[in-house]
Amino acid sequence: MNNYFGCNFKQLINSYRVKYAKSLLDGDRCLVKDLFKESGFVSKSAFYTAFHKRMGITPLKYLATKSDGGMNL
Repeated sequence: MNNYFGCNFKQLINSYRVKYAKSLLDGDRCLVKDLFKESGFVSKSAFYTAFHKRMGITPLKYLATKSDGGMNL
């Protein structure tokens, strides 16, 4: 798995979870406070860490840039 995807299993799963969370945010289909549960994370801190690592910003900043129309991600 490491050779094929370039990451371990946990990182791969988290990348899919973050991608799903991003789609929820893009579609305004979930409250931010419930986002970590909806995207499969056990804790809010694990979600924020994974989101920031993958996207480079926090979920709230992502929403703010999306609202401003300045998405450069």
